[in-house]
Amino acid sequence: MVDVHADQRDHVAKATAADLLAGLGPVAPQARSVKFPTGYQPLDDVLNGGFRAQDLVLLGGRPGIGKTVAALQWARWMAMQGHTAIFVCYEHSPHSLLGRLLAMELGSLARPDEIVELTRLRTIAQEVALGALPATALTTDPLGEEAFHRLEEYGPRLHLVQGSGLRTGVVELAHIVSEHRSGPTALFVDYLQKIPMTGNTHGTEERTTHLAERLKELAMVVEVPVVALAASDHEGLTSRRLRLHHLRGSTALAHESDIALLMNEKAVSISKSHLAYDPVRAEQFKRWVVFSVEKNREGQPDMNLEFRKDLANYRFDPQGGFVTESLVDAVLFEE
Repeated sequence: MVDVHADQRDHVAKATAADLLAGLGPVAPQARSVKFPTGYQPLDDVLNGGFRAQDLVLLGGRPGIGKTVAALQWARWMAMQGHTAIFVCYEHSPHSLLGRLLAMELGSLARPDEIVELTRLRTIAQEVALGALPATALTTDPLGEEAFHRLEEYGPRLHLVQGSGLRTGVVELAHIVSEHRSGPTALFVDYLQKIPMTGNTHGTEERTTHLAERLKELAMVVEVPVVALAASDHEGLTSRRLRLHHLRGSTALAHESDIALLMNEKAVSISKSHLAYDPVRAEQFKRWVVFSVEKNREGQPDMNLEFRKDLANYRFDPQGGFVTESLVDAVLFEE
């Protein structure tokens, strides 16, 4: 059992349907009704406004596809909307993530004619985040100052936490949420397979099953959405298109998750028929990543969306669209 306060743990378990029905209305607790938008369109439309408290959301993809970039951008957007976002990362330090956030702000604010200036400021921002340069090295430039102050505005609501593969288990994640939550709160875990656990388990499947069950329990009991990044298995690393069954411990993840999103390079995951005799189009596809909604308990699954990469600035263009081309699916056909 996830270690949370007893009143939180028992509130719903001891309520009758009549009690819950009588509690509906303006004075009722609103945690479960709050939506947490990602800031990505049309993804938020597909998700009926975003994630909800008690959701376990999986974000899967190959290494380097931009999972951390996307998740941190979602957390940043939630903080900008007045929510609290807690980003627990097992692979990057808080200062490293801070540098990414500064670059993200610079990239979102820069005009097309400021590319040279943007490149220079992005390097400075990384040094400022690491403490190698004072903040004034960035804020003396108007673009840098605007990016810095924008981050200052939502920064108090975005908590960056260094996860430990030895000590930061699910119980500790629950304590972190309890410590930092303020109003509607979302928890991001980067990434699921890095979470340590006690006890003896045999194999990746059993371990992932246990972790997925406990993260879902955490989401339900503490009433927060939990967005967990997930790594692919060996087959997924070589497949043209990563699917839900390619994630490590996929059976448990598919069962426990409420929403599952898979990221793929568009140039690799679309049908080859779209690339034949058109090298220019093929080159353009390399700029996009496909986000496939493979599971959505409260909406329509099997939706494929695309977003333009801006990974130099640690972001995706949040204004995307629906994929109009056919995607590879080795289960349905062979090319």
